[in-house]
Amino acid sequence: MTRRCLLRVLAAIMGLCVACSAVAQGSLAARAQALRATLGPPSDSLTEDRADFLRRQLLASLERRQDLDRARSEIARLAEQSDTAALPPPDTLLALDDLRRDLQQLDATLASGERRQAILVQERSAIAAQLADRIATQRALIDAGGAGEKLEIAKLETDLTESAIAEIDVMRRLVDAQQAAWIRQRGVLARRLATATQRGSVKVTARDTAAIDQRLRVRASELRRRLAAAAATRERIRTELQQAPSLPSAARNKLLTEQLANADLDTELAREALTNVATEQIAWQVTLRYHRDRDTSAAVEVREEAPALLDRLKRRREFLAALSEQIRIQLGALAADPTIPPTSPEAEERRALRALYEQRLALVQAAIFDESQLNDLLERLRDDFDQRIGMSSWNDRAKLAAASVRAWIVRGWNFELFTVNQTLEVDGRKTTVPRGVTVGKVVKAPLLLALTLWVAFRLMRWGESWLVTRRNVDEGSARLARRWILALLIAASVLISLALAGIPLAAFAFIGGAVAIGIGFGMQNLIKNLISGALVLVERPFRLGDVIEVEGLRGTVVDIDMRTSVVRDGDGAETLIPNSALMEQNVKNVTFRSRLSRQALAVVVDGASDPRTVVDTMCATAARHGQLVESHEPTVLLDEFADNGLRFVLHYWIELRPGIDPRRIASDLRQMVLSAFEEAGIRLAPPPLR
Repeated sequence: MTRRCLLRVLAAIMGLCVACSAVAQGSLAARAQALRATLGPPSDSLTEDRADFLRRQLLASLERRQDLDRARSEIARLAEQSDTAALPPPDTLLALDDLRRDLQQLDATLASGERRQAILVQERSAIAAQLADRIATQRALIDAGGAGEKLEIAKLETDLTESAIAEIDVMRRLVDAQQAAWIRQRGVLARRLATATQRGSVKVTARDTAAIDQRLRVRASELRRRLAAAAATRERIRTELQQAPSLPSAARNKLLTEQLANADLDTELAREALTNVATEQIAWQVTLRYHRDRDTSAAVEVREEAPALLDRLKRRREFLAALSEQIRIQLGALAADPTIPPTSPEAEERRALRALYEQRLALVQAAIFDESQLNDLLERLRDDFDQRIGMSSWNDRAKLAAASVRAWIVRGWNFELFTVNQTLEVDGRKTTVPRGVTVGKVVKAPLLLALTLWVAFRLMRWGESWLVTRRNVDEGSARLARRWILALLIAASVLISLALAGIPLAAFAFIGGAVAIGIGFGMQNLIKNLISGALVLVERPFRLGDVIEVEGLRGTVVDIDMRTSVVRDGDGAETLIPNSALMEQNVKNVTFRSRLSRQALAVVVDGASDPRTVVDTMCATAARHGQLVESHEPTVLLDEFADNGLRFVLHYWIELRPGIDPRRIASDLRQMVLSAFEEAGIRLAPPPLR
C-alpha cells in the first residue's frame, strides 16, 4: 500500500511537470490545431483504431477546455460591467415577494453550485489516481524498452487523463466565478430586503390584490380547460378502445391503453394543480390579513399549519419523483434497437410508445415544478412571518401571544382522543367513515345533557301541574306519567346531546356486550318491575288513596313509582311493594269503584235482654254518630245465640277518605253503645266459661 501511494505521488508530480511543459510549449489552441491535423475523417465503424479514438477524445477535451476558459472570461467581464448600484427597496407586497423569490432561487443556485464543486473535487481525485496509474504504466513501458503502438497508446491515455484533470480544474474555476457573481448579486438583493424589512409595514395596494386575484383566476381557468380537454380525450380514447378489434390490432390497443393512461394522469395532475391553486389562494388571504388587516392570528395560523402543509407537498414531490424515475426506466427500455429495422412496424410502435412516455414524463415534470413553486411560496411567507414577528413591538407581541393562547385552546379543544369507525349506507352501499371524538365533544356532551335535562324537568313539572289542575287527573297517575315521560326524555336528551356534540353512538359499542349481559342477567327483576309500572299506569288497577290488601297486608296506597308502590297500613308503617308483585298476585282493592266501605260491630248481651230494645238502642246510637254515611242506614242483626247470651252485629257504612280512621269510628260507636245500654238497662253478657 505504501509503494502504491508513493507511485501515485510520483505520478502526480510527473503530471504536474507534464502540464507545465505543455503550457510552456504552446497554447491549447495550438495543441488542438496540431492534433486536428493528424486526424483523418471520422468513422462510425466499430473497428476504428484505438489511437485515433484516443486522439479524438483528447481533441474534444482540449476544445472543451477552450470553451470553459472563454465562458469563465465572459462571466468575469460581465461581473465587472454589471451595475451593482442599490435599487430602491420594494414597499409593496408583490414586489417584496418577488424579491424573496429571487433570493430563494439564488440560494438554491448557490447550493447547487456547492454540490457541483464537491462532485468535481471527488471526480478530480478519482482521475488523479488514474493519472498516476497511467504514468506508472507508461514509465514501465519505457523502462522495458517498449516502443511502437503500445507506447503511443499509453502516451495518449496519459495525455487524455491529464487533459481531463485540467478540464476539471477549469470547470472548477468557472463554477467559482459563477458562485462569486451569484454571491455578489445575492448580497445586493439581501441588502434591499433588509432595508424593506427594517421599515416594518408593507403596503398592500389594490393593484397587488387585483394582480393576485387575476393570477390565480387565470391559472384556475387554464386548469379547468385542461380538465375538460383531458376528460374529452379520455372518453374519445375509451370509445375507440371499446370499438377496436382485439386480435388484429393488438399494437393499436396497446397504444390506446397508454393514451388513456396519459389522459387519466393528466386529469389527476390537473385536479392536484387546482388544489394547489386553492392552497395558494388561502396562503395569500392569510398574508393579506396580516399585512392589511393587522390580524395577528394569521401569524399563528402560518406557524401551526405551514409545517403540515409543507410535509404534504414534500411527500407529493417524492411520489412524483418516483413516478418520473419509473417513466425514465420505461423510456430506457424503448431506446433505439439496432437489430430492428427503422421502417418496420415494431420500430414505429416503439417510437409511438416512446412519444407517449415522453408526454407522460413532461406532465410529471410540470407537476413537480408546480409543487415546488407552491412549496417555495409557502416557505417565503413563513420566513417573512417569522422575521417580522422577531422585529415586532411589544404591543404586537402581546397580541401575538394572546392569539397563540387562543390557538392553543382551540387546538386543545379539538384534540382527538380516539377515533370511531361508523358504518354509513350511501346509495345502497355500506361505507365505513372514521369519526373522531375530541375534547370539545366530550365537554359539550355533558353541558348539553344538563341543559336538556333542566328543560325536561321544568316541562314535566308544568305538565304534571296542568294535568292535575286543568284535566282533573289524580295525582298518582299524573306523577307516574311524569316519571315515565321524564325517563323517555332523559334517554332522548342523551341521544340528542351526543348527536349535537358529534359523538357517534359507535363510540359506546365496546360496552354494548357488557350492558347486554347485565340487562339479561342482573337486571331482570328491574326490567320486570318497570314494565309492571307501565302496566299499572295504563290499566290503573288502583290509585293513590285506594285501600288495597295484598298478601295479608292492608293499607292505603300513598305513592306509585316506576318500580315500586308504597302502601301505608293502619299503624302508619309504609311498605314498598314491587309492581311485579302487584301485577302477579291477587290484590284486593277495597275502594276500586267506590270509597264506601261497610263496617261491622258485634256486641253480646245478656240472654234475658229484650232483642227489639237492643236493636232500637243500637240503631239510635249509630244514627247519632256524625261520620257515618247518611245514605246507608245502619242495620242491627241478631247474629247468633251464643252460649253466654245474644250476639248482635251493627252494620254501618263509612267513606274511606283522607282523615277518616275506621278504628276510631268503631271505638266511638262502642263507647256510645255502652252508654246507651247503661241508660236502657241492658246488660252485657258475661264472658263465656272456658
